Amino acid sequence: MKFKDFFLAALSGFLLILAFPTFDLEVLAWVAFVPWLWAGRKKSPPQAAFLGFVAGFTFFTGLLYWVYGVLTEYGHLPGPVSLFFLIVLTAYLALYFSSFSFFLSWAASKIDLPETLLAPPLWVSLEYLRGILFSGFPWGLLGYSQFLTLPMVQISDITGIYGVSFVAMLVNVSLYRFAATFMERGWKPALKEVLAAGIIVTLMGFYGHWRLINLAEKTQTETPFRVALIQGNIRQEIKWEPQFQEETIRIYSELTTQTSWQRPDLIIWPETATPFFFQTANPWRSRILELSHKMGVPILFGAPAFDREGSRLNYFNSAFLISPEKKILGRYDKVHLVPFGEYAPLSGLLGFTRDIIGAIGDFTPGKGVQNLALPWGQFGVLICYEAIFPDLTRQFVEQGAQFLVNITNDAWFGRTAAPYQHLSMAVVRAVENRTPMARAANTGISAIIDSGGRVIVATDIFTREVIFGNIYLKEWRTFYAEFGDLFSYVCLGFTISYLIFIRYKRVYHVE
Repeated sequence: MKFKDFFLAALSGFLLILAFPTFDLEVLAWVAFVPWLWAGRKKSPPQAAFLGFVAGFTFFTGLLYWVYGVLTEYGHLPGPVSLFFLIVLTAYLALYFSSFSFFLSWAASKIDLPETLLAPPLWVSLEYLRGILFSGFPWGLLGYSQFLTLPMVQISDITGIYGVSFVAMLVNVSLYRFAATFMERGWKPALKEVLAAGIIVTLMGFYGHWRLINLAEKTQTETPFRVALIQGNIRQEIKWEPQFQEETIRIYSELTTQTSWQRPDLIIWPETATPFFFQTANPWRSRILELSHKMGVPILFGAPAFDREGSRLNYFNSAFLISPEKKILGRYDKVHLVPFGEYAPLSGLLGFTRDIIGAIGDFTPGKGVQNLALPWGQFGVLICYEAIFPDLTRQFVEQGAQFLVNITNDAWFGRTAAPYQHLSMAVVRAVENRTPMARAANTGISAIIDSGGRVIVATDIFTREVIFGNIYLKEWRTFYAEFGDLFSYVCLGFTISYLIFIRYKRVYHVE
C-alpha cells in the first residue's frame, strides 16, 4: 500500500466528521466514503480492512474528542489515562469500519457482482450490531448526519434511522463504482447504478416532503398542550455540593414561577435537577410539592432514588412526576445506564473500573420501560443517554406513549459538539415514532421537537432560561413503532445469506 491510500482513507474519515454537528455540512455524507472505497480498490481483504480502520479511527476520534474532557474533568483521570481510554473506544468503533471493508473486499474477490448489492445492507448490519453489542453505542450513525435535512430523514418512520444510512451508503458506493468503471470501461456500464441510486434518493425526498405536508395539515385540527422547559444551567462541579442544594432549589423555583403567565399544562425540569433523594422527608421536598400546588401545574423532574432490597440499597437515576395535589403521580427509573458514567462495567473482575467512575455515580438499572400519565395523555421519559437508542424509545410508544420527554444533563460535555450531536439523535427519535418530544437539559440544548423532526424552539448551551412549546398528542403508530427494526433484520439476514452464498460458491467451484 502507498501513502496515498492511507491519505484517502483518512480523508474519508475527516469528510464524515464535517457532515456531523457542529460543522453540519451534511451533503458531505453522500460522498465522504468515495476516497476510502477508492483506496481499497483491488486491495486484499486484510489491506482493505486496515484502510477501513484508518477511516473509522479518524472519524470517531474527531467525532468523540469530547470523551477526553469528560474523563479528565469529571472522571478525575490523568490526561494520559483519559487519552488511552479515548483511543480504546475509537479503535473499537473503527473495527466496524474495518469489518465493512474486509467483507466488501472479500466478496469482490470471490464473485463478479457490483458492490452496490452488498455495501448498503452490510453497512446497516454493522451499524445495528454496534447499537446492541457490549451495551451498545449507536452514536454517530451515518443517517444522523441528515437530521437538519428533514425530508431525507422522514423514511425513519418506516425503516428507523438505519434506512437513511442505507441510502447514503448506496449513493457513496454508486459514485465510487461510476468512477472506477469510468476509468476501466467508460461511463455507460455503471450509469444504471448511479441512476438507480438517484431514483431512490428522489423517491426518498418526495416521501419526506409529502409526509411533512401531511403532518402540518393534521396539527391544524388537533388541540395542543402547553409545556414549559426549565434550563437551570447548574455547573457540574458544584451540582452535588451539599452547600449548593438550597441555591439549586431557589433557581428552579424562581424559573418555574416565571412560567405562570403562559399557564402551561406541564413543567419539566432536567435530569437530576434536584440533587437529593426526593423520597426522603426534607424541606426541599416540601417546597417542590408546594410549588406544584401553588402553580396548579404538574412538574416532572429528575432526581436520584433508592429502593431497599433486603439489607442492600439500590440507587437509581429517576424521573418523578408530581401533581398540584402534592402527590407523586409516578416514577420512572432509567433502564439503560452509561458505562463508566453510571455504573462500573465488569467491576467484579476488573476492580479499577469502579475507581474510574469516582463520584459520578453507581446506579442500578430500572426494571423496565414504564410510561407516566396525566389526564390529557401518557408520555415516556428518556433519561439522557437513553434517547440515542431507537428500540428503547419505541418501547415507550408501543406501551401507549403519546409524546416523549427527554431529560438530560449535558454539562459533562462542556462547550463541545457533543450536546449538538445528542440533540440530532433526539430529533430522529421523534420522526421514527411520529411522536413529539420535549427536551429539558440542565445546560442545554433544551428544545421542543415536533413529530416531523422540526426543532420548534431551542435554547443555546450554558444559558439559564425558560422556553415554552405546544405538544400535539400522537394518535397512531408508525410502521417503525409497530414492527421495530425489521428493516435492519432484513439487511442483516441478506448480508449473512449473501456471504454464505459466496463462501458456498467458492467451495463448490474448488470441488
